[in-house]
Amino acid sequence: MSIEFSVAGLAPAALVVLAGMVVRARQADEKLAGRWLFFLFSAAALLFAAQFLIRRWQGYRFDALLQPALVGTLVALLVHLGATSELWSRRTIWITLPAMLAVVALMVYWWIEKEPLLLLIGAITVLVWQAWEWRGRRRWLAYLALLLLLLMVCGWILDPYLMLKDRSEWLYGVILVGNLFVWPIVALVLVARLVYTSIASDRPSNWPATAIRLAVAVLLLLVIGDLIVTETVWARAEDSLSVIPVVVFMVATAVAMLLAWTATGWRRLVALAFVLLVTLTASWAFNLGSWYALSPPWLTEARAEKVDRAIQRYYEREGRYPIRLANLTPFYLWRIPQPMIFRDQTWCYEGDDDHYRLGYVHQPGFGWPRESISIRIHAAAGEPPKPSWPCDEELERARSRAPGY
Repeated sequence: MSIEFSVAGLAPAALVVLAGMVVRARQADEKLAGRWLFFLFSAAALLFAAQFLIRRWQGYRFDALLQPALVGTLVALLVHLGATSELWSRRTIWITLPAMLAVVALMVYWWIEKEPLLLLIGAITVLVWQAWEWRGRRRWLAYLALLLLLLMVCGWILDPYLMLKDRSEWLYGVILVGNLFVWPIVALVLVARLVYTSIASDRPSNWPATAIRLAVAVLLLLVIGDLIVTETVWARAEDSLSVIPVVVFMVATAVAMLLAWTATGWRRLVALAFVLLVTLTASWAFNLGSWYALSPPWLTEARAEKVDRAIQRYYEREGRYPIRLANLTPFYLWRIPQPMIFRDQTWCYEGDDDHYRLGYVHQPGFGWPRESISIRIHAAAGEPPKPSWPCDEELERARSRAPGY
């Protein structure tokens, strides 16, 4: 994701934000709710019409530049419909209901056009933004959902191999979507909420709490950057495209639009600073993951060396080699880094009191013929009790999926 593309994508969103500020200038107006609904619906309709015409002219690059503004406008529209109870009164329902039906029709069109990712981005952003305002039992429901998501993310970080191995196709897809798309969106919306809460008051009365909120926001942003780096390398290993930077940019733009319309005075500049900071972080992480020296084979060898050093430390202290790599955590390694050749495979390892073998299934690059896939022994000591080991089965499984099988 280039910075030039990101800045160009911010231009339509900035124009919509400025127009919205003019509409919201009279905060005391009793008709603001209805006028704001009309503005958001009109802006979404204009953006959609422009996107439709550009696609008819096959200007797909310009079509992509309108998507962040369109997603942000629809998110603001759904948030407004869900948070403003007066829009559903008998006096205004004749306006609200057609607008809602039109939004649903647009979402159906996106689904038909095979862009369900936009629906996922918008729906999760709206849900998390609104969940922040929940009270009572719904507040505890939001806490429970966040806890389950955090547990899922922790499980993925500590042992992604365990979560993906021997799973059915649909469960495999759910795990990937949850960890690669859902939690980054949730985390990014939480970052925006934490930042906004920290600057909402002119004179924060609790500086320690403010510092903690900002520290958590920075930590979440760094974790998102780390995810982008890792998935960019995986995209190179699998010869695919990493859409996570684009997802992050779209969510950041949508949330920044909400912040700009919610905040007042100088705090509106925080929305601009937020989207620029997220964009720079995502662009830097993407470029780092695309760096030619950070190739999947090189990174796999570096991780294998890290695991081998932990094995040697274990041997020096225990006087024997670990039977399983899981014995290394958490005292020698806080987690076992995984090879980055095949997403559903882990290290080939066997160990005993006086011998061990550490290796992995190696492929020079995506799409290479099956003859190029082999077992690479990174380190070994002693004599194994038998020549065969579980890595032989992993090798055959990898070759069965390669061209020319």
